[in-house]
Amino acid sequence: MCRFIGIEDLVANALIELLEKGACRRVSFETLVKYGTVVMSVLRENGSEAVILISKEHTNELIRNYSDFFEIDQSELNNDAIVLKAEKTVDDLRNRFRAFLTIDSLLAFTDTKSLAELGVAV
Repeated sequence: MCRFIGIEDLVANALIELLEKGACRRVSFETLVKYGTVVMSVLRENGSEAVILISKEHTNELIRNYSDFFEIDQSELNNDAIVLKAEKTVDDLRNRFRAFLTIDSLLAFTDTKSLAELGVAV
């Protein structure tokens, strides 16, 4: 079975880990691609195929559908990022984006190999 992982779940899970381990409210697109690649690899190792939906079109949908959570920061040259809005917390992210994840997806998002791509220590 092949599952599709939306950019919203990828961003939310990355930001949860970044906030818990260092209070960073932004994640670059470059980091998201690396993180997503490892998440897919972890799922594959456990017998599940996955595709990360991280195109420009999906990014635009993320901002349109979750504008209360995220915005794009284009302030750094060639290092665009998605930023969690100031009024949102880790608990908000958990309640909205982790409440309905499957266990194997959650384990892939929080696997030590996945977290290493975010640069957070386990």
